[in-house]
Amino acid sequence: MSPMFSPATGVRTQAGHHLLRVAAEETPSPCDAPDEDARRLWAIAFGLAARRRFDADSPLAEIRRTVAAGLPTLEAEMLMRDALGEKVPVEEIDESVRTGAYLLLFARLVDEMALTDGELEGLVARAEELAAEPGISPRPEPTGAP
Repeated sequence: MSPMFSPATGVRTQAGHHLLRVAAEETPSPCDAPDEDARRLWAIAFGLAARRRFDADSPLAEIRRTVAAGLPTLEAEMLMRDALGEKVPVEEIDESVRTGAYLLLFARLVDEMALTDGELEGLVARAEELAAEPGISPRPEPTGAP
């Protein structure tokens, strides 16, 4: 196991450690189907990473370059635009497609931003904090995300 995945002081949940492994392109530990808390954490972490990588008015072509390759492009683009604050019908996207896209796009965004281990752990830890707060939308902090 790499030093990145020794118990991190900031990342507390199994779902958070799963995100770290996905971002590092390491094989995550086998797990049962994600529960609602894990899916919520992953949606929030994805939103934080999306807003850190893109501005709300980023050109659609730039967003498309990130979401291309290996994902249902329209759905992935809609999730990215939703994370940036645009009103798009993401409720219609199948939950399994949404969850997979959150994980894969999170890893792609982290890679594009070349986050350090500490920055990545900080982003996941912040997502865990937000996910633990009742009533927080999966799209918190529309601008200035960590």
